[in-house]
Amino acid sequence: LQYVPQRKFLRGMIEMGNDNLTFESALKKLEEIAATLEKGDTDLDNAITLYQEGMELTRYCSQKLENAKQKITLLSEAEGNDCSDD
Repeated sequence: LQYVPQRKFLRGMIEMGNDNLTFESALKKLEEIAATLEKGDTDLDNAITLYQEGMELTRYCSQKLENAKQKITLLSEAEGNDCSDD
């Protein structure tokens, strides 16, 4: 099976902050993209599209992780715990 990008759909979900796109589902899609690109059996145009989609997913996942870190820090500070990386 060849992975078929859903770039417009995905971009819309990311830009709208759609709750249907979870960190886990984004990570799974990113893993699928990476596996497809690693196989090397896709044409150049599709590979570029997949790469772009992967970059969007990477930014999305990074933002989700940063938001989670900030929430944990705030909760820990409220409880008097220090979770800083220092």
